[in-house]
Amino acid sequence: MSLNILKLYQQCASYGNFGKRIFSIAFCTQAPYFWTIRPFVAQLEPGKTVVTMPHRKLSSNHLGTQHAIACCNLVEMAMGCVAEATLPSHLRWIPRGMEVKYLAKANGTLTATSEIDPVTFFDLEEYPGNVQVPVVVTDDQGKQVVTASVELYISEKPARK
Repeated sequence: MSLNILKLYQQCASYGNFGKRIFSIAFCTQAPYFWTIRPFVAQLEPGKTVVTMPHRKLSSNHLGTQHAIACCNLVEMAMGCVAEATLPSHLRWIPRGMEVKYLAKANGTLTATSEIDPVTFFDLEEYPGNVQVPVVVTDDQGKQVVTASVELYISEKPARK
């Protein structure tokens, strides 16, 4: 599946932002809860993803800033995209936990970026094992508002019978 999501993104991205929007919607059909934040996958390649989320009333808290859980959804989507685009085809992943730090009020369009080494990140000494995927969320002024680390359980896919 890893290469399929990357290939689909590359095909869609060849149509510019319209294609990226189509990809973002298609991604949400597979994981419908992400649709609540109206994400836009601006960049996806092995080792890096950039996903944005507009500031909407439906994703705001009582203070008018982006809700903490909406930020967590953005983090999880960015992590999922980078994991799917980077993970070798013989491996699989499942999230085990997330450590999130809220650094500042989250206003405006938010951008989540996750970068990992595409060659060595999932190369563990033994499987199964855990990795920590970093995600940084910035506001539209480039200020960090959230940092997160998502723990993934990595295992080999079972042999097909």
